Amino acid sequence: MQKFFSPDQFALRRPSFFANTSFLIAVMLLYSLAGALLLSFVSGGSESTFFLSPIAEPQLFSIRLIQSVVQILLLAVPVFLLAAWHTGQKNPFAPQSLAFLGIGKPIGFGMALLAVGGIFLLQPLLHTITALQDCYLWPSLGPYGAEVVQKRDVMESFIKELAQVRSGPEFLLVAFVFALTPALCEELFFRGYIQQNYTRSLSSGYAVLLTGLIFAFFHLSSANLFPLALLGWYIGYIYSVTGNLAIPVVVHFANNLAALLLLFFTEGRKLEGAVESRALLGSPWWWLVVSGSLLLFVVVLRRLVDAQRRRFL
Repeated sequence: MQKFFSPDQFALRRPSFFANTSFLIAVMLLYSLAGALLLSFVSGGSESTFFLSPIAEPQLFSIRLIQSVVQILLLAVPVFLLAAWHTGQKNPFAPQSLAFLGIGKPIGFGMALLAVGGIFLLQPLLHTITALQDCYLWPSLGPYGAEVVQKRDVMESFIKELAQVRSGPEFLLVAFVFALTPALCEELFFRGYIQQNYTRSLSSGYAVLLTGLIFAFFHLSSANLFPLALLGWYIGYIYSVTGNLAIPVVVHFANNLAALLLLFFTEGRKLEGAVESRALLGSPWWWLVVSGSLLLFVVVLRRLVDAQRRRFL
């Protein structure tokens, strides 16, 4: 752990913290702007009512396409071009450029399975945090808290409508748009490039913490900020200890796919957040589940720490 938070001995030879942050801010602003402009085009300029209206079939396909295209063009493509610039290669997909991002190493099945298990073991804690926020934090913030919950509910309803599935081929399309594309593009951007470069001007530990926090803000959800930060920290730590981008991609994909399946199996079910949250927090069996999952999660972290030690030996 001392190595994990120790200063990087090559810091002076790597991109500066401020240059990396400037690039990050520029891409995030462009990403938000592009999404807003394309959504305005699809909705005919009536975004205020667009989220509250049923989505027509042509619009549904357009929005799904927009989601993938924006992520590929503004997250993935710049990363490959910058990796080539950093390594002095003309080909963005040259072995040196891919190695810079942590791409190309063989995937250890055992390590990938362990990392995926960790993300599922975190879920009870994440649900508990959400429930505590619904019961105590948002009500205590008055109108602001009510607004946060309303925005979250509207966005969740919108995403659920986008992710609705009527056939097997449509499920594959939805999985590609909402599970695979974000897993690939966001991991390339946040872990492969941003965290990689922060590690070269900060220590590995601080790079993980900062990148995970930015990852949470990137999703523009005040209600889910802390749970998203926890996910970002865990995935960032996986990348730090393995140096293999494929494993964070697999973990991110598994998390997104599980969320899609949950949406699919709870379709049509009306959830009352505060009522369900209080029932959950008041159930003794739930706290046994949370305690057991956290104990197993600690075991996973210990295994990952062992992997980190072997990597630096």
